[in-house]
Order: sequence, then structure tokens, then C-alpha cells
Amino acid sequence: MAQSPVTPKVLRYRDAATYLGISHGRLRNLVSEGRGPASVTYGKRDRAFPIAALDEFIDQRTTGYQPATPEPVTIKRRPGRPRKTEHRNQKQMAHWTAIMMALFMTYLLWVYGFLGVATGFMTN
Repeated sequence: MAQSPVTPKVLRYRDAATYLGISHGRLRNLVSEGRGPASVTYGKRDRAFPIAALDEFIDQRTTGYQPATPEPVTIKRRPGRPRKTEHRNQKQMAHWTAIMMALFMTYLLWVYGFLGVATGFMTN
């Protein structure tokens, strides 16, 4: 007497991922985010996916079903120290300001020195 082949009603992670056509890790991520197919647990670590739930998951995805996305969590942070680029820009600005001031002072000394010689105000 030949035994009839038994078809499983549930698939483990790797088989369910193959059935869905995605990677094993992607299926784990979907389940941990709460966006994966319905599953059955047999204990603390045993999880299996009914084939009907996998088919329903595929149908939801192919008919344009968009699950409600949770609102992004905003984290309030304290203001930190300035970025390195900001600090570098401030240093460069101070450097160029000092150069411009030196050039201006040189120009003033040259102009007043030249005017002083031309008008005879220079004393020896």
C-alpha cells in the first residue's frame, strides 16, 4: 500500500522566504517590523508561516495594498559643538580679515607717508 504524500500546511522561515521570493533576513526584518505575513508560534523560538497567510500576504502586496506606516519618531537633541567645517571657515575668515587689515594699514602708511613727503611735513 502506497502512502499518500503529505503536504505541509506551514513553512519555516527559510522555506517561507523561498516561497515569497525574498531572502531569509528580509522576511525576519518584515516580521520584526510588524509588516510581515501572519505566523504561528510553537514555543519561544519556533515560528512557522501558514501557506494561506503567505498567499494572503502576496495578494495584499500585488493589489496595491499599502500598510499604514507609523509616524516617524523625532528625537530631540541638544545643540552640539560646531562642525569642523564651520570651525575651519571661522579660522579662514579670521586669517583673511587679518591679512586685509594689514594691507589696509600698509596702504594708509604708504598714502600718508607719500603725502607727508610731498607736502614737506616729514621731519628728519
